[in-house]
Amino acid sequence: MPWEKGAAAPPLLSWMARHSALTGDVLVPGCGLGHDVRAIAMASPDARVVGLDVAPLALAQAKKHPQAGNESYICADLFRLPAKLVGAFDWIFEHTCFCAVLPAQRVDYVRAMATALRKSGQILAIFFLDPWDPGEAPPEGGPPFGVSTEELNELFLPGFQLLQEERPKISYPGREGREVLRLLRKR
Repeated sequence: MPWEKGAAAPPLLSWMARHSALTGDVLVPGCGLGHDVRAIAMASPDARVVGLDVAPLALAQAKKHPQAGNESYICADLFRLPAKLVGAFDWIFEHTCFCAVLPAQRVDYVRAMATALRKSGQILAIFFLDPWDPGEAPPEGGPPFGVSTEELNELFLPGFQLLQEERPKISYPGREGREVLRLLRKR
C-alpha cells in the first residue's frame, strides 16, 4: 500500500503541537491503519476519535495497535454513513481520503462531510494538490487525485467557512510543497 507511511501525518502532528487539541467527537474518514486516529486520541485525551474505513483488513491491522486513548474503528462506506454517525461529530480530520475518491465523487464527499458534522462542526484537512505544472495535462489514473485550491473553494466554501489555510512546512517525503492544510467550519 503506497499510501501507508507507518506514522501519523507530519502536518497533523505539527498543527496539533501549535493549536488546541481536537475535542469532542472526531471522525477520521479513510483512516487505514489508524496512525492519525491514535495521534489525535493521544493528543486529545477527552476526545472520542472514530476511524472509518471501507477496508476490513486495514481496520483489523489498526486494532492490533495498543490503545492510545479513546479511539474506536468502524467499517462503513463514507457515502452511506450509518445513522449513528449522522450529525455525530464536532471535528473531522481529513488526510488522503479526499484524494482517493474519484473526482466525480467530490460533491458527494463534501455532502458526506457536512452530514457527519454537527452544526458549526469543523474539518481539519490536508489536501493533496495537483502534482503537475499549470498548462500541463494531468496524469492519467490515480489515486491520488490532486485538486487545486480553486476547486476546493468551489466544493467547500458554499457550505463551509475557511478559517485557516497554510502550506505545511513538513510532509511525508515526496509530498513536500504538494499539500495544503485547511481548517473549515460548517455553516
